[in-house]
Amino acid sequence: MKKVDQWSGIVLLIIAVLICWGAGTLPYGNIHNPGPGFFPLWLGIILGVLSIGLIVKTTTQKENVGYVKEFLSEKIRWVKVFFVIIALILYGILIDYLGFLIITFLFMAFLLRFVGLQSWKTVIGWALIGSIGCYLIFEVLIKLRLPKGFLGV
Repeated sequence: MKKVDQWSGIVLLIIAVLICWGAGTLPYGNIHNPGPGFFPLWLGIILGVLSIGLIVKTTTQKENVGYVKEFLSEKIRWVKVFFVIIALILYGILIDYLGFLIITFLFMAFLLRFVGLQSWKTVIGWALIGSIGCYLIFEVLIKLRLPKGFLGV
């Protein structure tokens, strides 16, 4: 997997640079009053550092080399990637209609059950904890206005 991880690190580094570049076009603000470019810039920096770490680790580590051709031939992995992409698109489309809590619960439940292959007990528990936890952090603690949906939840 060495070559695949190296390519992943390079692609993630390019994405990180693009994120930082895009964030640089937005007002930065400051730590007490962050602007719209504050969080994307720092997330891009963190992604860049982690991707450089991945590149360095896989370059210096001695292990069996897996090639990109082998990685692309794994069909199960690509089906799961396809499902995740479709779920993310639906999440973005339906968040205003269903509201943050409901769509986040459904999104997490889908990922845990059909992509992560967890039991229904685990799915319901973690989806509840995740969606309510995110709601409490963003809506209550940080006081961000999240979409309420047609039910007002």
